[in-house]
Amino acid sequence: MKKVMRLPKTVVFLAETGKLPSLAEQTSACVRDGDLVVSAPEVSFNELEKLLAKLGHPLVPGDTVKVHDLSCLAVSTTTVLRVMVRLLKAGVNIELCALGVTITPDRDSDLFLLVEAFDGHWRQIHGIKTNEKREAKAGRKPRLTIEQLPDIRKRLAEQGATHESVAKDLSVARSTLFGFLKAHKDVSG
Repeated sequence: MKKVMRLPKTVVFLAETGKLPSLAEQTSACVRDGDLVVSAPEVSFNELEKLLAKLGHPLVPGDTVKVHDLSCLAVSTTTVLRVMVRLLKAGVNIELCALGVTITPDRDSDLFLLVEAFDGHWRQIHGIKTNEKREAKAGRKPRLTIEQLPDIRKRLAEQGATHESVAKDLSVARSTLFGFLKAHKDVSG
């Protein structure tokens, strides 16, 4: 069976916001022979991938999505950013025709790193998880740690020490101290 090589496709997304540039100006600046053209209001920029997949033209690594410029996209800046990052991480190039700029999905590309940094910044200030590895543990931070265990046992062994006095010195409730000692009764130290 012969393997067929697929050439990367270029999709031009045209949208008119009621301001310049017009669809005709965008077409003149962006569309080349062989380009697949999608125009709004048929589809929103953030629905482009789904529409192309539905039509049998899914975006794959090496493909390019061209827009005239960001002002032609009638979606919020955060949506544009989210879609751009999603496309780049899927290996799709993004070309801004009016600027003559192409953002490639390459970790060595300054433009890719800038877009990714803006997305990371937005996610961080809005509390959206961006890295599962740095996810905090569930629950409250423990008031007493295993490193304190030898000192706690030493304090309790002192003449006249009580669980209440040691707990007060450690700024914890007596029940917290009892629970901690019970949980670590088998730990030597």
